[in-house]
Amino acid sequence: MVSPCLKNLFFVAFILILNASPAQTSQPFQNPDDRSYVQFRRVVSVIDGDTIIIEGGKKVRYLGIDTPEIGQPFYEEAKNKNKELVMGKTVRLEVCKAESRDKYGRFLAYVYIDKTMTTIELLKNGYARILTIPPCGIEKAEEFRQYQKEAMKKRAGLWGARERIITKDFIPASDAGRFIDERKAVYGKAFNIYEVRKAIFLKVGNAGKTTLRVVIFKQDKKNFEDNGINPLTYYKGKDVVIYGKIKIYKGIPEIVIGGPSQIEVW
Repeated sequence: MVSPCLKNLFFVAFILILNASPAQTSQPFQNPDDRSYVQFRRVVSVIDGDTIIIEGGKKVRYLGIDTPEIGQPFYEEAKNKNKELVMGKTVRLEVCKAESRDKYGRFLAYVYIDKTMTTIELLKNGYARILTIPPCGIEKAEEFRQYQKEAMKKRAGLWGARERIITKDFIPASDAGRFIDERKAVYGKAFNIYEVRKAIFLKVGNAGKTTLRVVIFKQDKKNFEDNGINPLTYYKGKDVVIYGKIKIYKGIPEIVIGGPSQIEVW
């Protein structure tokens, strides 16, 4: 006969074994600074084309790409494609070890469904453009650029012809200073274009007055060249519309753009 004391020991050992082997999906999201930075999680919501929410309410931002925001062309298409790829599925996350989160607290990761990377699918279909932000955002930049070029060649999604969009988010460059930290479609004439060590600047305005500065960083110049555009000459003197978030820098409203899908000639 087993003594009550021995029974209690067996029971405690059984509980310890159970607690030592939790189900995969119930594990807490590990700190990506640990050696184990690959995670498997179920997607519970899709915010837009490049951001999702996983179980536990944590937001994940895809590395290496940018997709249209609300009010920009192909926002809905990019979001719907992302939903089709990941919604309700368990995905593999490869979190950036050098910088696990962005300034908004979102985890930065490459996301896979089985062997398919969501980023590549979005790029190939023209729903995303590459975004080269170090440290981890530049790791696969050249590989991603090839998929972007493929979409450009097919004129898919962002790279195809689209109708002029007139909405409440469509504003003249002269009004840009009134909408700091907002995403708008800003129109005007590119009066002056010049290059410095780290960037190309386009000064855009209405009625001869420069009221918006457009910034193209050197690492993104290739995105224009892949589409046969030299930003130093192509836009000069032309009426353009720029899609992006308006920021203020040294008292001047500006929009940083990463590729030709964010600026159109009219």
